[in-house]
Amino acid sequence: MGKRERETYPCAVAMATLTVLFGRLSSDGLLPPLTHVKLWAIDRQCFQTIMMRTGLIKHNEYMDFLKSVPTFQSLTEETLSKLADVMEETHYDDGEFIIRQGARGDTFFIISKGMVNVTQTDPSSQEPVLLRELGRGDWFGERALQGEDVRTANVVAVDSVTCLVIDRDSFKHLIGGLEDVSNKGYEDAELKAKYEAENAFFSSLKLTDFNIIDTLGVGGFGRVELVQLKSEEAKTFAMKILKKRHIVDTRQQEHIRAEKHIMADAHCDFVVRLYRTFKDSKYLYMLMEACLGGELWTILRDRGSFDDTTTRFYTGCVVEAFAYLHAKGIIYRDLKPENLLLDSHGYAKLVDFGFAKKIGYCKKTWTFCGTPEYVAPEIILNKGHDVSADYWSLGILMYELLTGSPPFTGPDPMKTYNVILRGIDMIEFPKKVTKNAANLIKKLCRDNPIERLGNLKNGVKDIQKHKWFEGFNGKD
Repeated sequence: MGKRERETYPCAVAMATLTVLFGRLSSDGLLPPLTHVKLWAIDRQCFQTIMMRTGLIKHNEYMDFLKSVPTFQSLTEETLSKLADVMEETHYDDGEFIIRQGARGDTFFIISKGMVNVTQTDPSSQEPVLLRELGRGDWFGERALQGEDVRTANVVAVDSVTCLVIDRDSFKHLIGGLEDVSNKGYEDAELKAKYEAENAFFSSLKLTDFNIIDTLGVGGFGRVELVQLKSEEAKTFAMKILKKRHIVDTRQQEHIRAEKHIMADAHCDFVVRLYRTFKDSKYLYMLMEACLGGELWTILRDRGSFDDTTTRFYTGCVVEAFAYLHAKGIIYRDLKPENLLLDSHGYAKLVDFGFAKKIGYCKKTWTFCGTPEYVAPEIILNKGHDVSADYWSLGILMYELLTGSPPFTGPDPMKTYNVILRGIDMIEFPKKVTKNAANLIKKLCRDNPIERLGNLKNGVKDIQKHKWFEGFNGKD
């Protein structure tokens, strides 16, 4: 059995969305008769630009609303951005009660369209008394976020009203627990000094300082050679050799540039090191850490699947890598067993950062990319995605390591996307997957990114403290 051919896709969203929509029309298996048709077409770049601008405009509008509320004015930009993501639009008709006096509630409202009347029932006449009118940008129900859940007045829609709603649980998940990532000590002074000394050493090397020992892999992009320093034969490295012409023909310049910059700056035990790059007239050369344990996929293929303990170890390695990258505002976007290499101690390290991107903390990006079986719903739907898409893929990886295949598969990428959009709850887990493992996978693969474990107020700690990881220490 050879290496699995599982393609990654930098951009395919327009066709994917169309196929998902049309695929649902013929779900009964009956094909409609052929007729002459007219189709409106839109190219991918235009579609993505429209979706991105629409998403950004709506997000900025929600941010402006939140900034006008005194309760939220002390919150950071990052926290407000998270709140804007969790807000949901609700619509009310003329005369409809949004809040009833005396009822219990746990939601806070901001009016984005229309007017409402705030009334209070007169105890003597039992008639409603108008207290005030509220319009666009006004808010009500803020006490419910603090636990005061008995409503003291009625709020009634006048004509058609649209409100933005935040519930108490979502608010509690986000407020007070979002950590200042600048305080995360992933790189201590000693480690930084070590890498600075390494950089000084490698910057003095030339291509001619290396001997090729063997070929580690060959692909359409070029090849990877095992090389050693002529002056110190004990020092071996992996040299990734890329064809310039192929990079240009496949328009991968940006991906290669991202890979170079992100990997060169990544000083993490769970990310494959990139020491330096070289180039000549035909090739680009990337001098990297040699992980001679090979791809995790090869071991998975040979064994069929892993037990709980082994899966926990490799998953823990990825969690550490993600904690490091996300703290630096980097989204990875191409997790799969093929992109995990094992070092001489058996630890798994992330490699291939072609789809990685520095987006900043609590920011979004709209590029459609990744391996179909691992793509999060928000990427398929072009809603904009952030680091929570990586936690979705972590759940998919766990499932594949435990069972031997990912939960969402189809005969082609478009059918795979269709299955993904049905959700993880439609997947029947094999009995060999333990209760705690299944629970973690389902919490990582929530359709709504805001509800996804790893994206809540405690961040990655929520994953590390999950019952499935109980008693586990990756360093033991």
